[in-house]
Amino acid sequence: MIRIYHARILTMQEDQEIFDGEIWISDHKIQYVGPENKKEAAKITWERQIDAKGNLIMPGFKNAHTHSAMTFLRSHADDMPLLSWLNDQVFPYEAKLTPDDIYHLSKLAIMEYLTSGITANADMYLTPDTMIQASEDCGFRTIVIGAVNDFTQSVKEVENWYEKYHKEDGLTSYELGFHAEYTTKREILEGISELSKKYHAPIYTHNSESASEVVQCVERTGMTPTVYMEQLGLFEYGGGLYHCVHMSEEDLDVVKRHQISVITNPASNLKLASGIAPIEEMLKRNIDLAIGTDGPASNNCLDMFREM
Repeated sequence: MIRIYHARILTMQEDQEIFDGEIWISDHKIQYVGPENKKEAAKITWERQIDAKGNLIMPGFKNAHTHSAMTFLRSHADDMPLLSWLNDQVFPYEAKLTPDDIYHLSKLAIMEYLTSGITANADMYLTPDTMIQASEDCGFRTIVIGAVNDFTQSVKEVENWYEKYHKEDGLTSYELGFHAEYTTKREILEGISELSKKYHAPIYTHNSESASEVVQCVERTGMTPTVYMEQLGLFEYGGGLYHCVHMSEEDLDVVKRHQISVITNPASNLKLASGIAPIEEMLKRNIDLAIGTDGPASNNCLDMFREM
């Protein structure tokens, strides 16, 4: 057993303030959280006792959107708008990566997550097998999100990974997803929609990150990305939308109607000058909100305190 004592503890339970106490851990599970109990602690043979020296212990952060293996592109291309940044500076370099590269680059990101107390992430990238292996080798909790688009992965591969890795237990799991409306043709979107209906599963994707992305979708379809995706049946079982910077009233109505979570990525949106998401309007509508760092290429940092 492990004992951590002389700590300030924040449990995040409602109406419970920070208190002085200790934590006991056995078989990777917390057995006791409460005031220091020196009398009972003295009866136990501890594997390890850690003096927290008055520092704060709290639940780990959940990084709700990232692309971990993009550690190799940190600061590679600054001061560029989203679509130019992606097409000219990101996609060509990603095409050179091997699954083994992604394994090691993901582990590098995990080490950085831990420095700001991030203990779990929702990770969208190219090779789920090696991403999951990296997380399991590090003892890190990860949900891998499908990243299919016009030039990587396929609907069939997404289904295969879902059947292989989607599970309730263990450190890792898999959810349906695609990169974004503007990188994914209708045929693929309809295929992902069918998978959602087949498995009664939520879908996750980037959405309305930049103004130009929204304008181009309206020109192609006559609808905003959010409304277009609703029309294709992608939200029947909810899910999550990353960024949501440029959202109309109708878009927010769609999100609320389908109980979709919005994952905001403030530092990434600022680096790419995409704008600032209408968080206040979302809160007024009681839309479920989460925070993500996005990938290290569009943020340069993987720190949840910085995001807050």
